[in-house]
Amino acid sequence: MQTAARDGKSLYDTEKSILAAVLQMGHVATENFLKLQGNGDLGKTVETIEGKTLVRSPEPTARPLRTIFGEHVITAFVYAPGPKKKIELRPIDARLNLAAGKGSYLWEEFSQYFCVEQAFGQAASALETVFGQKISVDTLERTNQRLGGQAEQFLDVLPAPPSDEEGELLVATADGKGVPLIREHVESIPVHGPKPPRPNNRRMATVASVYSVDRYYRTPEDVLAALFRDERPDEPTEPRPVPCHKRMTACFPVLAEAGTEDELVLRGDTNAWTWAGKQIKDRRRKRQVLIRLCD
Repeated sequence: MQTAARDGKSLYDTEKSILAAVLQMGHVATENFLKLQGNGDLGKTVETIEGKTLVRSPEPTARPLRTIFGEHVITAFVYAPGPKKKIELRPIDARLNLAAGKGSYLWEEFSQYFCVEQAFGQAASALETVFGQKISVDTLERTNQRLGGQAEQFLDVLPAPPSDEEGELLVATADGKGVPLIREHVESIPVHGPKPPRPNNRRMATVASVYSVDRYYRTPEDVLAALFRDERPDEPTEPRPVPCHKRMTACFPVLAEAGTEDELVLRGDTNAWTWAGKQIKDRRRKRQVLIRLCD
């Protein structure tokens, strides 16, 4: 810092240097922490709770790991039912509660902060700018798909919010959203015959949400001013109420068995409103006003 101050460096350049140094120190500290875990040797064999016997690998196995500080390698023994069998126990992974993939839980969490608001390519560039790590779009997509697969189960067990934390009005919304498909799910265009007016590379999903909010009292003049962005600095305005406990889901059309050889297509909006109906049933208070917003 004394050198930066003496050389007259800008705060921008100094901040970047400090961040790079902090990330480097974090990488060294994480490396030391991983080395202190040992080699995962629990003996030649271990017995699981189910009574299954697992055999130790002949040599320690390398396991890549990515944290917010960079890439690491854990070299430790693993256990499987026998030679060339699927690994069923990684003692170091179990002790550290590591994620199933290559990335740590904190890295996956940070990566999704970028992915949920922008395209995967832009997210990869942003992650490289902040953390100095080059991540492929495929890696971010797979992480997003794996974590997204847990969302439905999470919502199913999520309890209803406390009634004293809810707003005055209960609101349910639903809207269609075109979702870009990955290449393997896009229907191929026939070589011969008329081409479709637009590429069939999207599928319509219905996004539903349920939340509560207090009333927002406005005069007709306030509404007109908001529509025409007419600033009225002389008149104080009340802050807009913040939605409480907003929960969302998105549903594609799905195929279901109809009891015969035929298949029944369940529309996305039907599934979305079914979910919203359960949310309303669990959260709506007696005589509470319910507002349904749709296009």
